[in-house]
Amino acid sequence: MTEATRAVVEAANALVLWRRWYLGLPLDRAIPEDLTAALERALAALAEAEAAS
Repeated sequence: MTEATRAVVEAANALVLWRRWYLGLPLDRAIPEDLTAALERALAALAEAEAAS
């Protein structure tokens, strides 16, 4: 993963965690907003792909 990609992923993770905190959602509940939820799914898929490689 490049440094630029890593920076984007870190920023996206921070945003998702902040939204979870703001909404009071535990990690096992989906985020209701479409954009943030899509971002969270993309991050999970990226993490899975990185772990498999």
